[in-house]
Amino acid sequence: MRTSWHEIWGSGRGPAARLAPQTRILAGAAFFAACLMSPALSAPGTVFITATTAVWIYASGLPGRALRSSALLGLAMFLPYFLLVPLMVKGPSVTGPGTGWAGALAVPWGILLHGLAGLLIATATIATLTASDLRGGLLALPFPRVLAAILVQIVHQTFVLLSETNRVAAAMAVRGGSGRWRAAVRMLSSLPRVWLPRILGRADRVAAAMEIRGFAEADLRIFGQRVIRAPDAVVIVLAGAVLAVAATLRLRLL
Repeated sequence: MRTSWHEIWGSGRGPAARLAPQTRILAGAAFFAACLMSPALSAPGTVFITATTAVWIYASGLPGRALRSSALLGLAMFLPYFLLVPLMVKGPSVTGPGTGWAGALAVPWGILLHGLAGLLIATATIATLTASDLRGGLLALPFPRVLAAILVQIVHQTFVLLSETNRVAAAMAVRGGSGRWRAAVRMLSSLPRVWLPRILGRADRVAAAMEIRGFAEADLRIFGQRVIRAPDAVVIVLAGAVLAVAATLRLRLL
């Protein structure tokens, strides 16, 4: 079975899942930035990016199925850049004739390594957070309250959107929408009249439930917020050290 992206949230059972939500968010953002900052065209940079990504995946406890799905998605997104290598070898550059194979392979290799590492680190960070953890972590950080509320609602409504879309697709398949092309075209044209009202109705019910529970008046922080402990401080310091190492590698390359 394929892995649904909304099922990855909170699926990690690694050591990082026991940290405070704000620590997981900070560490994931620091590792993501470090992998993007580290040079991919040098051997130390490649080893650093690979090691950082592997350590965070292990710490998050990302399930194997989600790891495979994310890796395949990243390869499908970034491997096609290697198809441009022959054109880069033969074509002229800005400063002169075309470069050799090594120079042509450097650009897609950097895109592949940085893109795949960033995707895996983001997926691993998501695996350590539930929707409630995301809300608590964003509220504990110096993050604008309005933006935090919007981000949490985007995550929540994405779950609703995917589940409603799956139910509508199943209903269409039962009614012959996946068979003959004429029936499929007719059902596709009527989809906005069915799918959009269901989504709007679900959004209205969620808004009413949130209003009844006091989300409109009460401070969301009263619903629980974990404080920074000694393990969280250690992880934050390590994440800062990783960022410093990545910056050092970048400056040495320049």
